[in-house]
Amino acid sequence: MNTAHPDIIVVSPDGEYLIVVKVKLTNGNHLQDVDALEQLKSVMASFGCSNGLLVTGNFIFILRDSFEKSHGESIYLVGKAKLPEFLLPSVGEQWQQERAMEFELRVQQWLEHLKQPSSLQMLPKDLRTLLEGHIINRLRFGDIRAARLREVRVVS
Repeated sequence: MNTAHPDIIVVSPDGEYLIVVKVKLTNGNHLQDVDALEQLKSVMASFGCSNGLLVTGNFIFILRDSFEKSHGESIYLVGKAKLPEFLLPSVGEQWQQERAMEFELRVQQWLEHLKQPSSLQMLPKDLRTLLEGHIINRLRFGDIRAARLREVRVVS
């Protein structure tokens, strides 16, 4: 049974999925990244979405589906770039239990910030090059939202 789901979606005004985003706070383990990429491919195929972003603790990966084959068999890696450190969760006590949720929230806010034309200039060149054009245009055109309800646990 496939339980993969997106964490963030970018949807056009008419409801088309422009980008599905998977956020995984990994520690740089190659096997974790490979597993997360496979989950993203599954999500892209099930949503019929041609663009996917995987944001891990170290990198951002961009996937694209040419739809030349069915069931996600034509999904390929466009590229990857190092993730800016400001997106990583804080080590503060308040987020000890919810680091993954904080990371997901930061990624969504960052994607929303990328809608502003000046925001690209502040990114490292490899990341800017990867996002320019195809991805940025879809972020600016679409509505960026959480794909599911996020639970916040209050510790007292």
